[in-house]
Amino acid sequence: MEPSRILIIDDEPVICDGCCFVLSEKAYSVDACQTGREGLDTLLRGKYDLALLDLKLPDMDGMEILRIVKNDKPDVYIIIMTGYSIVKNAVEAMKLGAFDYLAKPFSDDELIFAVEKAIENKRLKEENLSLRKQL
Repeated sequence: MEPSRILIIDDEPVICDGCCFVLSEKAYSVDACQTGREGLDTLLRGKYDLALLDLKLPDMDGMEILRIVKNDKPDVYIIIMTGYSIVKNAVEAMKLGAFDYLAKPFSDDELIFAVEKAIENKRLKEENLSLRKQL
């Protein structure tokens, strides 16, 4: 089975590098973008299972990226990452279709748990759809 593809969209190089390292160690295929526009273009053009998306990007609002992706590629799961952990933002992101919400700084274990939960949920959903088609 092919490894799950993950895109990290964050303007902080240390977050991108850290997430890439941790997730690559778990055998995921990981790419990173440091601007909202580059991340959105990459996500819309590529075949990704999951995106880790920062809410505060210098060139584009993370909520806007979330809206566009959920509209154009609803099968891509999104985990929001932010250093501005406000309940209102978390609720809005979940209403817009985000799968989960990580408050920075987060541990490697928190990252791995959130990603594994999202990938497993996606796999089960796809398996369910496949079985329904067979019936």
